[in-house]
Amino acid sequence: MLNRFSGVQVQNLPSKCKIFASDTSNKYHTRQRYMRIRLLVILILLAASGGHAAKYAGDPYQLGVGARSLAMGGAVVAGPFDGSVGYWNPAGIGTLSGRQVLAMHAETFGSLLNHDFIGYVDARGRRGSLVSGWSVYLYYLGGGGIKITRLDEFNRPYVEREESHGDYMLSGAVAGRISDKLRWGLAARLLYRDIGTETGKGLSVDAGLLYHAHPRLDLALVVTDITTGVIRYSGETFGTEANYESIYPALRPGLMLVQQWGEFAGRATFAGEIRFENLQSSAQYWGGALSVDTHYGVEVGWREMLFGRAGFDVGRFTAGGGVAIGRVTVDFAYLHHSDLDETYRVSAGYGW
Repeated sequence: MLNRFSGVQVQNLPSKCKIFASDTSNKYHTRQRYMRIRLLVILILLAASGGHAAKYAGDPYQLGVGARSLAMGGAVVAGPFDGSVGYWNPAGIGTLSGRQVLAMHAETFGSLLNHDFIGYVDARGRRGSLVSGWSVYLYYLGGGGIKITRLDEFNRPYVEREESHGDYMLSGAVAGRISDKLRWGLAARLLYRDIGTETGKGLSVDAGLLYHAHPRLDLALVVTDITTGVIRYSGETFGTEANYESIYPALRPGLMLVQQWGEFAGRATFAGEIRFENLQSSAQYWGGALSVDTHYGVEVGWREMLFGRAGFDVGRFTAGGGVAIGRVTVDFAYLHHSDLDETYRVSAGYGW
């Protein structure tokens, strides 16, 4: 067998040389781990360094999807998963079975915005294959009422017309297994933004891990926009040259605790959102460029047929319920907002 560091055939060496070669190899691997950790720290610091340029750029894509998940405060990075898994954590695709489709509609903040989602998951991966499943989804958030104005001959503004606006996201994800307890997932996202007189196109990538630490505990970590998402605008309004907007990476750790009581099953979930965009008072907790938002959720199900849910989404109360009959699921969610109107979300899914 060849030693990776020295290239020497260790099995033919005297015992003292074997010990030296083994020790050298261990030092090499330790140095490699240190270099990887240092590289990760550098990447995180680089993400933090450009915070002002990316502030709020990705917000329209972060409202969450799926009434089940949103009724639990969006705290589903580690589960429970359904047809919206590609959005929350692509590593969770392999925890599902068969195929699922999920659709959601919401009148967000009253009727201010339309929020729609449709996703498909295929988790029929073959045993031993690199990819255990894949998913695709389409996300939309938009509305109307953008008033385009001009100045008349007396320099007074008047409304020339009204335009609609919308943010679209088309994503495809794949997932696999690293070990019996650890899963991985990657999701590529195509972004399109229409703000009436200007359009933008972009690309981003999310990466996720899911670790089954205990029969009752799952841990997760998702890095959104791990490549730093970019939206390139057409320049039709801002000038002859195109403009760029960046969406910097964010860390989303999460956990899920599961408990069974006879015919009842309970799940308690938590997820955090760590950003480096200098959000300051716009976030729950912040210090310098670093900010943290929190999500909490609980779900109680009876025979996996009837469900009650509640949570807190960045401090705002959420609630909802659902029913699963055969292959069909129907869920609803409520979000309280002290400054804007309440939001109601409904989703339906089918599995086979």
